Amino acid sequence: MHPRARRRGPAASRMLAGSIVAVTLVIGAASGLTVMQMRRSAWEQVGRVSQNLLEAVEHMVDRNIEFYDLSIRAVVDGLQNPAIDESPPELRQLALFDRAATANGLGAILALDPQGQAFADSASAVPRAQAYPSADFFLVHKQREDVGLYIGKPFRMAPDGRWVIPLSRRLAYADGAFAGVVMGTIDIGYFNGLFARLSIGDQSRIAFFRESGELLVRSPVVESMIGQNLSFLAHFRRFFEGNAGQFVATGHPDGVEALFTYCRVGHHPLVATAVVPTEVITALWRPKAVAIGVLVAILCGGMIALTLRLQRELERRSRAETLALDANRDLARLAHTDGLTGLPNRRHFDEAFARAQEQDMGRGQAPRRATFSLVLLDADRFKVYNDTYGHLAGDEVLRTVARVLQRQIRGPAEIACRIGGEEFAVLLPGVSRAEAVARAERIRLAVARLLIPHAGNEGGGVTVSLGVAEAGPGESGGRCFAAADAALYEAKRRGRNRVMAAPADDATSAQVA
Repeated sequence: MHPRARRRGPAASRMLAGSIVAVTLVIGAASGLTVMQMRRSAWEQVGRVSQNLLEAVEHMVDRNIEFYDLSIRAVVDGLQNPAIDESPPELRQLALFDRAATANGLGAILALDPQGQAFADSASAVPRAQAYPSADFFLVHKQREDVGLYIGKPFRMAPDGRWVIPLSRRLAYADGAFAGVVMGTIDIGYFNGLFARLSIGDQSRIAFFRESGELLVRSPVVESMIGQNLSFLAHFRRFFEGNAGQFVATGHPDGVEALFTYCRVGHHPLVATAVVPTEVITALWRPKAVAIGVLVAILCGGMIALTLRLQRELERRSRAETLALDANRDLARLAHTDGLTGLPNRRHFDEAFARAQEQDMGRGQAPRRATFSLVLLDADRFKVYNDTYGHLAGDEVLRTVARVLQRQIRGPAEIACRIGGEEFAVLLPGVSRAEAVARAERIRLAVARLLIPHAGNEGGGVTVSLGVAEAGPGESGGRCFAAADAALYEAKRRGRNRVMAAPADDATSAQVA
């Protein structure tokens, strides 16, 4: 029985297993893509919600600042108007502060002289005794003329200790000299109340801070952090990469990884942020992903179990077929066709060779005229090839050589046979030795040109060696076969990959390289 027949069962089993593995991989890839899409959607959803929320926060904060700034500008303009300055105190109070902010969360407006003492107060005709000579907003305006609206560091407002954010503008005399500061405040608690209604979920927070790093507002409120400078944080500089954006970093002070969404507040030196922990985002998609994973695992496990069961059944049937084929091996030997290459086998060759001899004896041809020529060829170092590349690759080489021989056959009288493991014979009736040598050389070149890799052979490729013999009139077939075989071995001895011809009656051996 041919080895290929023994391999059919395992090959079919492997093909089935490979198909099931391929299907399993496709299912796994599809489920993986689904999980990735779920994750991407969760992140995109949280990102969009955070961006929309920050747009609302930015608009609200910017509007409050602009609104309050109008009141501060009105006080600055009024104090620079001599007519108002000369008015009675009651009229002066109305003229200066008729547009003063009175909305919830907006504090009184104070006018401070060059020493930082309050000399005008929107909350009282008689100014309260308040002074801010060392406040950052007062010092900034005193030192610079071009500051415009300045949003200062948060501080606690006397007498109740509320946290407030100061907004201020510079007062100047006619010659541009420093004349003091007009200052108003926004209650931080006012922003906390607004932000609490804009919650984006548990563990998430909204905040805004100055460009210099001081935290102004944080919701949920952590009073100990108000006014704290955050510029030391590793991710702080990323808030200034653009007017708006998102990134993932470790939050402060909890040390939890989170998605940070930020935007600038109008044209002011403020940044608003929304912070959502990544574990909150993960909770949106992971439970569904786990459910999909479990379902896919059960499905794939069932498919693999079914594959193993079918594979065992195929192997059982393969063993049964092997036993049946072994029982008929004697019948297979009588077949005239080689199962691997499709060429006639040794039995067919022997019969054809005997017929060629009988025809020669019956014709009684004149001496010196060829009756037939015989070419024997052998794949060089074929055992080394099998040991290196495996029998499957070796079988393919034999089939390739057989196809080369089939292309060299001309007419029904000529035959190419596989007569041994890697040995072939070509019977050429009516062909002279010289023509047979030329035909053998074309076979050798055709095999060499295939460039089949063979690391164990000279030249690194698969080659064949060929021996040629001519049977003259009346000459026995056994002598012709022996002569061709001897020529083949001589070709092997001289280095392989060549054609050697058996000596003629009146010539020595000839070699064609």
